[in-house]
Amino acid sequence: MGTLKSFGMDAKCNKNGKQHEGETNSGTKLRDLPNEILQEVISNLPIKEAIQTDVISKKWRNQWKHISKVRLAEKGHREKKEFIDFVEKLLAVLNTSCIKIFSLACDVCEDTPIVNGWLSGFINPTIQELSLEFGNLDEEPLVFPDYLFSSKDLTHFHLSMPHLFMLPPFISFPSLTTMSLREVMFPDSFSTQRLFNGCPSLTQLTLIDCKWTNIETVQIACPSLQILTIREWEDDENDLIDDNDPTSCRIVITSSNLKTFSYDGDLLNDYVLDCNTSSITNGAVEVHPPPSDGTDAGLFVLRILKALSNVERLSISDFATEALCQGSFYIPELPLFNNLVELHVESTDPMNMACDALLTILRCSPRLEALYFAMGVFLHTNGLKKVYPLPACLETNLKTLRLYGFTGNKDELFAIKVLLKSTPVLEAIWIFSNPYGFDSDEGSDRLHRLYMKIVRFPRASVDCELYFE
Repeated sequence: MGTLKSFGMDAKCNKNGKQHEGETNSGTKLRDLPNEILQEVISNLPIKEAIQTDVISKKWRNQWKHISKVRLAEKGHREKKEFIDFVEKLLAVLNTSCIKIFSLACDVCEDTPIVNGWLSGFINPTIQELSLEFGNLDEEPLVFPDYLFSSKDLTHFHLSMPHLFMLPPFISFPSLTTMSLREVMFPDSFSTQRLFNGCPSLTQLTLIDCKWTNIETVQIACPSLQILTIREWEDDENDLIDDNDPTSCRIVITSSNLKTFSYDGDLLNDYVLDCNTSSITNGAVEVHPPPSDGTDAGLFVLRILKALSNVERLSISDFATEALCQGSFYIPELPLFNNLVELHVESTDPMNMACDALLTILRCSPRLEALYFAMGVFLHTNGLKKVYPLPACLETNLKTLRLYGFTGNKDELFAIKVLLKSTPVLEAIWIFSNPYGFDSDEGSDRLHRLYMKIVRFPRASVDCELYFE
């Protein structure tokens, strides 16, 4: 155990059939390097290469058994049994007390007891960074060592696990600054509250497709929190949610230092920003098509936008603007965005420039300097009256305009023509064509003709540069 052959590897030899003597290109003997540097070099190698350093020289022999970084991934092995055998042999010979950074990615299936043994074996009380990604779990839950949840040294924690996250009675992560949870199911309100309360130093929190169905209300009260990213896309499991109660959990975010808030989802839960919203400089509210279960998508979007009224950069989806247009009283309630200088409009199709919600947001953003449309913009000729009076920011502040997914239809061209005539301080307009529409010789010729047509459009700004890609 512990030799290269025991791990299914042979010693590497040079072209003369001899093992390397451990000399660098500069002539420096590797055996002369201090142990601290040897350990750092070996720790940054993939685990199989780290093991192979055993043959470099006598000084390097067994150094890999004390590495501080261990990264294990099932996808690097031909079959599951080979991966299990490799990890089991590794665990038997490594000095796991030296591990500071550990990552493990694998399918669990019926091997829950084995993986539980790995968790207790590789994770030591002084671990600093931990990344765990598990798939295909059976009914038996994974169990983490209790001392993990009282770690004084852990700074980064990532867990991807489509299963119940078993939490102990006591949780304290005094040094944890970054936490990312993906697909985990929280067990109950009290345990989940303890988890967030136990992270006083948390600055970045990411919640991806987590399951809150066991919880009615929870508060994320992290005074140091600066970046909060939430994504929740509906899947088949959400069919279990009662149609009469589509928002399964009320999640209250409290932080006096929050700078970035990003929501991308299907309105599966209710989020309340109960914090110093004046500190938020970056915001995103990207909702998907309004659900048919009675959820008030317009009200959800309005509340988030009010909390993001002081942002400097904002991203909003086309479906969010559509939701605001569903009720006559939402758009008049939109706040002023006095600090907004950059607006991104995310969509799957070109955005209608005459959308009431979009126009209102632009009219409420007097300092806007940059405008981005992820799939371009269009305007029907019969909608021209609707865009007037034009938002003041177009005439006084807009300097950069980026349009993606350009297909060249007449409504897109008309929108570009109107924008060029209405932006006297515009410095640059970028038009990125949709590659699927121009991927032939005929398409390239058409794209060139469109470019020449746009070049001839009148521009209010004599200094405006046109970039066409």
